[in-house]
Amino acid sequence: MKPGANSNLSDMAHVNITASETGGNTGSCGQLTDYLEKENQKLGKKELWFDQGRDDIGPDQVKTGIDQNVAKLKKTEAKFYLINISPSGKELDHIGNDPQKLKAFAREVMKEYAENFNKGLSEQDIKYYGKIEYNRYYTHEDPEVKQGLRQRGEAKEGSHMHAQLIVSRKTADNGRLISPMTNHRGSNAGHSQKFGQFDRLGFTERCEKAFDRTFSYKRDLTETFQYRKVMLNGTAMERADMIVAERGYQARQAKEQGQALEPSKREKKELAQQQETGQEQQKKHGISRGL
Repeated sequence: MKPGANSNLSDMAHVNITASETGGNTGSCGQLTDYLEKENQKLGKKELWFDQGRDDIGPDQVKTGIDQNVAKLKKTEAKFYLINISPSGKELDHIGNDPQKLKAFAREVMKEYAENFNKGLSEQDIKYYGKIEYNRYYTHEDPEVKQGLRQRGEAKEGSHMHAQLIVSRKTADNGRLISPMTNHRGSNAGHSQKFGQFDRLGFTERCEKAFDRTFSYKRDLTETFQYRKVMLNGTAMERADMIVAERGYQARQAKEQGQALEPSKREKKELAQQQETGQEQQKKHGISRGL
């Protein structure tokens, strides 16, 4: 990692798209669905699935909904994708670790997902099922497990609420083929709209802005996708410009905080004056009573 790039990366949300946590995505989504149901067993609860309009969907309906939405797809072709939505600790604090608010954000993510294809799609055109998970678990790849400090499958410390979404590769009407993994770019705007395109970096930034807009979140410069992109992959000049911008941002914040303290100082001064006046009146009243 380049100098200065690690300042607040843990404060950034992560929205990533993969094939499946259980391996392939060319067959049934049953194995993935069962895998995502395991936390219910560990926690002794029944967290149901959700889509764009419902919160009461069972795992069997998830399997049927995705597995039957595969018209004209070959056996070797992808049938679904997994979207992982992991807000940062600061973002989770901002929404009060409320699973309903995380669901609301997931639905905003799917609006951005649909629009990002540039095919005139809306969230209603996307068939997906999501599930809230409350923990992250240690795996054999974690250093703590390798060192014998933690056991595989043990829940990690802290707040790790996140959402997992199984998304069909076909539109909800089982008609159009859409893939967030395509790198296709049309030769012109009309060609791109016809065949589709999915800018994954643009999608990440859109999701960040959706969170800020939905929950009125005032994001620090170092939490932004642009900051991370520049500090990780930018040129030396771009990183220098970003550092200057960060210092300017911090200076403005400090000034605003200082100005915010001024009314408090005035209030304290006025209160002190009121107390002094009250004490003087009490003294006069005491003297008059003594006379």
